[in-house]
Amino acid sequence: MSASDTSQIAPDAVPRDTILIGGGGHAHVVADVLSALGRPVRGFVAPSCKTVLEGVDWLGSDAVLDDITPGSADLALGVGSTGDASLRRELYRKFKAHGHGLPVLIHPTASLASSVRLGDAAQVLLGAAIQAGAVIGVNAIINTGAIVDHDCRIGDHAHVAPGAVLCGDVTLGDGAHVGAGARVIQGLSIGAGALVAAGAVVVADVPDNGRVAGVPAKDMNRETAS
Repeated sequence: MSASDTSQIAPDAVPRDTILIGGGGHAHVVADVLSALGRPVRGFVAPSCKTVLEGVDWLGSDAVLDDITPGSADLALGVGSTGDASLRRELYRKFKAHGHGLPVLIHPTASLASSVRLGDAAQVLLGAAIQAGAVIGVNAIINTGAIVDHDCRIGDHAHVAPGAVLCGDVTLGDGAHVGAGARVIQGLSIGAGALVAAGAVVVADVPDNGRVAGVPAKDMNRETAS
């Protein structure tokens, strides 16, 4: 996991155009963040022009980015993750390898302690709260109304879904997913690639690639086998 000190765009800076990657629900949310930050959206790229976005032009498939000079516009990943971070991770790596910038995006209504550190391309959405000493990894999503308490460590490409709560000193591994409304008790470790189902209450560590659900959370594979 890696993160660096980063802040949202300065109020007096001249924002560059941003191109959205994706045209679905998460892209709709990211477009709203960009609007709230005063960042103009040039358009979106996606396999088809079908979208929930309003007033945003479809530029074509990802191939059109081959004609975009790196640095002439920022990119924003409008592709979320629902338990599988692989697509989001691969898109990030692809666009970074081509020299494109993917800025940190923080909705103005989010609350962040001054000591929070955010990795490249992290997204902190409407009403989220991140407490003192927390570190948010590269390309991670702290979604609507999620709470990340003190000294948590959120891995690269991980997703804390809407309304989820991580109590203090929780470690969330790279590519892990904590579902909507889930609760993770203080001091626990959720492994890389792990999935915590929506509404779960986690009271024990979860291994890499583990899948847990329920109150209290139990191994989904073991429950299915029994």
